[in-house]
Amino acid sequence: MLFDSGWDGAIGLKVLCGGEAMPTELGIRLLKSCREVWNMFGPTETTIWSTVQRLDERVVECGTIPIGRPIANTVVRVLDGSGRPTPIGVPGELFIGGAGVARGYLGRAELTADRFVADPFDPLGRLYRTGDVVRWRADGHLEYIARTDDQVKVRGFRIELGEIESALRGLDGIKDAVVVADGAGASARLVAYVIPSDPSAGMSPAGELRAALQQRLPEYMVPARFIPIDAFPTTPNRKIDRKALPAPDPAGASDTEHVEPADDVERVVAGMVAETLGVDRVGAVDNFFDLGGQSLHAMSVLAKLADTFGVEVPLRAFFVDPTVRNIGAMLRADLVNGAQVERVAKVRARLALMSPDEVSAMLAARRAGPGQS
Repeated sequence: MLFDSGWDGAIGLKVLCGGEAMPTELGIRLLKSCREVWNMFGPTETTIWSTVQRLDERVVECGTIPIGRPIANTVVRVLDGSGRPTPIGVPGELFIGGAGVARGYLGRAELTADRFVADPFDPLGRLYRTGDVVRWRADGHLEYIARTDDQVKVRGFRIELGEIESALRGLDGIKDAVVVADGAGASARLVAYVIPSDPSAGMSPAGELRAALQQRLPEYMVPARFIPIDAFPTTPNRKIDRKALPAPDPAGASDTEHVEPADDVERVVAGMVAETLGVDRVGAVDNFFDLGGQSLHAMSVLAKLADTFGVEVPLRAFFVDPTVRNIGAMLRADLVNGAQVERVAKVRARLALMSPDEVSAMLAARRAGPGQS
């Protein structure tokens, strides 16, 4: 807000910034305008600041600005759902202990008992349960991910949307990203809204983004859709208004020009994909995942293909080349191989009923015939 109002910074100033996750762009701008920049983190229940991170060029180049390390007389623990410390890089809930922890909520004993708990690693210690999801980085600093109430459940997996957003911000060509869960139940899917670093160049192809994320995240955390956006809608106090994000196109979208299926096999596959995903049409080279497909959708399509053609296509085919053309080619190859196997079986059954002399006579007659070998 200071920069937006025309402030240019002050080269001798030390800046303490907190209250919200610091955007990397803001951190870079502050570093160029001020003497020192510190990212501060802490809830009211631990009397405000609990961890700090001084920014430098190395820190801001990481893509996500960390919240640092605990200040003096403060202890932080990152615990999983069973109260065990999480390994480096694994998200967990942040618990804060030490001299700054408040006594509790005045007149609210039940809420106090829920949020202020005993430290399982210090018999005299108390911890405040923050409800924030963080993780330890390899450099020993804490990285903020999201609130626990920002968790979503997609296909049976509990997912921290902030972890996906953090991974997206670490990719080249992405300035910022917001991820939401669209739909409910088995049809729920992850949708990523992406602000490109260079608006003139636009967003990288969805296939490239998906491949890059697959190097950092498990398959179930990779968004089904990537939607470019110029800026995120915000509330009056400048928080991102997720409910105001544009709704994804229900008909799906592909990065490729529509190509009609080449034969009956491809037409059947395209029809099954369209029916499963609820889209209007599917081209021969459209990417299955760009259309909103997920692994459960792929399994449904494969089951339908097995019922129709009597051929089982492996699930990995969808991840190697998720197009109707590839699946159709695999089906045709299996159908040809199946016909050959059936013919060989018939020949073997016939030979089993013949005597050795009859077999020799038959082979001799074939060799003697025109064009036979």
